[in-house]
Amino acid sequence: MILTIQELKLRLEEIKAKGFVKTHRAHNTGIGKTLEDLLGIKENNIRLPDVGEIEIKSKRIDSNSMLTLATKAPKPRGVNRKLFEQYKYLDSEGYYNLHSVVYGSRNNPQGFKVQYKEGKLFLENKFNIEAYWGEDMFSDVLVSKSNKILLVFANAKGETKSGNEQFHYIEAYLLHGLNAEKFHSAIPKDYLKVDIRIGVYRSGKNKGKYHDHGTGFRMKKKDFLALYNNYERLI
Repeated sequence: MILTIQELKLRLEEIKAKGFVKTHRAHNTGIGKTLEDLLGIKENNIRLPDVGEIEIKSKRIDSNSMLTLATKAPKPRGVNRKLFEQYKYLDSEGYYNLHSVVYGSRNNPQGFKVQYKEGKLFLENKFNIEAYWGEDMFSDVLVSKSNKILLVFANAKGETKSGNEQFHYIEAYLLHGLNAEKFHSAIPKDYLKVDIRIGVYRSGKNKGKYHDHGTGFRMKKKDFLALYNNYERLI
């Protein structure tokens, strides 16, 4: 589909004006599928004459100011389980957890710190458990084949997996000029943080068993320029 920026803005404003819209697909991919349908496109990309091909990414706005850009477990495979067994703690409800926001500028309360060196992002820890993300991490955090992205944020309500979730698309940004050097420097400056989220099931047949909620790369919207050379807010 080929649209001008003004046409794209108009469509996004019309979608925003609809308020909450029921998901067109259950599970996590519903937010993207619903937006594509509302935009009237069959695939998650569009073309703007003055910009080129753009990939569309849609994200739920969390209740706090931090946004999860991507979720990617460290290597080698299974290392999150090792970290959990070594560093887990009991929470106020008596369940084991390892919820830990990791910074590049300093050690956190669990003694974790991330550092980029030799083409890898290492999770430093006092027990020296090998855990790292390879260079492919860079291509997984808000990067597309065209290096240009329409990033749309939505408020969400309802259960994600129920098919009854609803989305209100309220913000959209056109990002381009993803900068590898900016990406690397965003780590020690704490613009980009790593959020380890491991615990146990709290109900059901798996109650008390290990449950990895995913390791997230998170940042504030105001820090987009820490990754991209340019961004324009469309709505």
